[in-house]
This record gives sequence, structure tokens and C-alpha cells, in this order.
Amino acid sequence: MNSPRAQQMMRMLEQRFDAADTNHDGKLTLAEAQAGMPRVAQHFADIDTNHQGYITLDQIKAFMASRAGG
Repeated sequence: MNSPRAQQMMRMLEQRFDAADTNHDGKLTLAEAQAGMPRVAQHFADIDTNHQGYITLDQIKAFMASRAGG
């Protein structure tokens, strides 16, 4: 995923995550995801594989990679 388009998409994802993470703890709760990243919120339970009640940017990236087949 080193193409310029992929890098741009990752930057956009990171920016959206940072904006949605309203308390800036590096984690999104379901409420934060629903407010700031509704498409992520739709898959929250699938992304929160550890069932911790929050998700991280790395977990979102891993989920996206698994959905993209790589």
C-alpha cells in the first residue's frame, strides 16, 4: 500500500480518526465513531476484536486490510 493514492487515503483516515477522537486518547468509543466516523461505527463490533469497548487506528487499518484482501 505504498501508492500515492493509498498514502493519501491513509492520511485521510488518520485525520478523520483524530477528529472523531474527541478526548484525544488514541481510541474511539462507539459514540465517538458514530459521531465522527459512521461507516466505521457500522463495523465497530467487527473491528473491536478484543471486545474492549473501543477501537484504535491500527485496528481500523487491520480491518480495512482484511476486507481488501491484503
